[in-house]
Amino acid sequence: MKTPRKRIKVRIGKMTYSLSADDDVEQMRDIAATADAMIEEASKQSPGLNETSASVLALVNAVSMMQDAYEKTRLAFIDRDEALNAKEEVKAELSRLREQFWSMKKDLLYYRNLCDVYESKIAEMASMIDSDFVDDGKGLKNKSRKKRAKPLEERQTTIDGVDKEPEEAEEEDPTGLEAK
Repeated sequence: MKTPRKRIKVRIGKMTYSLSADDDVEQMRDIAATADAMIEEASKQSPGLNETSASVLALVNAVSMMQDAYEKTRLAFIDRDEALNAKEEVKAELSRLREQFWSMKKDLLYYRNLCDVYESKIAEMASMIDSDFVDDGKGLKNKSRKKRAKPLEERQTTIDGVDKEPEEAEEEDPTGLEAK
């Protein structure tokens, strides 16, 4: 069912016009008020213009504003399209980085497991060496020379003097003699 058109009277410039509106009467009144303000502004800028010339000048200004708005809208759509393209590129890069992350995580887990395997093999070999060391000590004829078996953790793993700071090493006399 079609809504009946509503008729309104508005004043634009020095004339009263009868306009019809489909739905929003207030919107039509706002448009007419804007047109009236534009004609009034054109008359103020050029006081010698007659009503028709002021209306034409206001129309030219309105078309200019419409073209500016169109150009801004066109540029906004171009910016939006560029932003959408950039968004797609960023999504593709994110996907690529996620794949790289998971590949690196898989490699990390592989090497972590490999370290665990080698650590257990080293522990096995250390216990075998400890037991061989104890067995060798039992077979010696001279009991005074019998070697005492130490677990691997208790064996010396550092060299004295190597881990000292360079300043400490310079202070000590390497010959063992002090200069007097």
